[in-house]
This record gives sequence, structure tokens and C-alpha cells, in this order.
Amino acid sequence: MSIAHLADTGLPFNRKERYFTGTVLPMLVCAGDFAHFGRLTELVGLGRIDVDARPTSADVQFFTEYSFVESVVGEAKARFPGAPVKKDTPDVLIYIAGPRRALIAIEAKMYDRPTTAALNEQLAAQAELVRYIAARLDLDAATIAHVALLPAALASEVGELLVTTVTWERLLETYADVAPPYFLEVLRVALARYEQLVAPRPTWGANTETKLAGAELYERHHAGSLTTPWMGRQGGLDGAELTKDIASGTWRSQLYECSSKAVSNRNWFTVAAFVARIDSARP
Repeated sequence: MSIAHLADTGLPFNRKERYFTGTVLPMLVCAGDFAHFGRLTELVGLGRIDVDARPTSADVQFFTEYSFVESVVGEAKARFPGAPVKKDTPDVLIYIAGPRRALIAIEAKMYDRPTTAALNEQLAAQAELVRYIAARLDLDAATIAHVALLPAALASEVGELLVTTVTWERLLETYADVAPPYFLEVLRVALARYEQLVAPRPTWGANTETKLAGAELYERHHAGSLTTPWMGRQGGLDGAELTKDIASGTWRSQLYECSSKAVSNRNWFTVAAFVARIDSARP
């Protein structure tokens, strides 16, 4: 009986992202007791780095579903002073201690369908933590790889991101001849059924290309350097939310959804109209 057949007759196929990051990914890249781990380091742009995974002489830490914040306890507090308190850890963090030291951070998606702006916001938050860890471990930028691991269809949908994109299809191809056949087939089935299992395309935030603070939008408009002349706020230009922003002055730091294209939605309006409201409210 095949894995595909079991997916139709046994338990429903697992759609959880953490299954693919916490189980399937390690089974592929750690195959043969890490014998082929260098294929992953090449895939993320670091060149081939072989590691020693023997328990008594290991030079690699491989963490999935890792919470850095929850791990900084005891002696670790002294080694990581002033650690970030937000839980923005990538799905996979790998530290290679030598002889070529490196740090790999992987944010993976499988059936989740974030917008480009939402994914970039998540990646940007993670990048702060990655930079902090790299500084504490005394790693330079050339030895750090922060990547997004996405199905090819999602990669095409979100376009260029703040970090390099690697596809699950490419990972499957890279490990096809060395990884356990069972988990290779699980990944093949997962990708073959992507359109059937992927989450619906989001409606909220679907028009968002980026998010900018109101003060930055105001300044760019007056400077003539604005590339996203459309913005959104719940309720629109005359809605309660924007009215409250302006009255309280929080419009300066409030992040607004922005787009370079006109959006036919009652919550959206031009930055020019926003600026006009700001100027008219001033004494």
C-alpha cells in the first residue's frame, strides 16, 4: 500500500507546518548520520560545510521548533545578556561550531498562505534575533544564512522576499538519492497535493505590498519619493480608526498597509488624502 493510498484511506494527511519542519526536514538533511548535511549548506548559499555529529565530538546544534526566548535560562543568561524577549525564532536554527563556523536560520511554510507583506514582516522580526545571536557567537555576515523554505507555488505567489527563498521541491531533489525513501515520498505526496491542501488565499492584507509608519508616508509624500501612493486603514479615510490616530497623534508611529496600485476597497485611500487630513488638523 502506498503513502498516497494511505492518505486517502487512513488518517487525513498531516497539514501542520511543524510536522514538515520538525520531522520531514530533519529526516532528509540529517540522513546517514549527517553524512550529506553539506548539501543543505550549499543549498542555502554557504558552500559545502561538513559537520561532525558524533555525540562525543559534535560540532553542530540542530534545533527545530526552537524558542530562543524560552531557552535563555540559567548559565545561558550570562552568555546572552539583553536577549530579545519577542518569540520571533525561525522554525529551524542550526549552529555549526567548526572548523567552519556558521549559522543557518530557516523559516518554512507548507500549506499556510501568508501575504508577501506578512511574510516579510515575520522575516524582518526574525532577522533581528538572528543578528543578535550572530553577534553573541561572534559570527560575521558571510557565515549566516537566513532563508525561507516554501513550496514552489507559494514562492511564485509571494515573489521576492527580504531573504533568499529555497523551495521544498529543490530540497526534495537535492536529497532524493540519499534520504529515507519513506520521508521522501511523504514530501512528494505533500507537494503533489499542494493545491488540494493549501489554505485559502487570504483576503485581509491581500492588497498589501508593504507597511509603513504614518510619519514616513507623510515625509515621503512631501519629498516626492513615495512609491506606494495608496494606503489602508479599517473604516477608510473618514473611519473611526484613522480619526483616532490623528486625534491622538499615534498616526506618526502607526503602521499602515501600503500599495503601489490603486485598491478598490472602502478601507483604502490615497496617501495624498491622508496627508491632507493631517495638515488640516494642525493649528
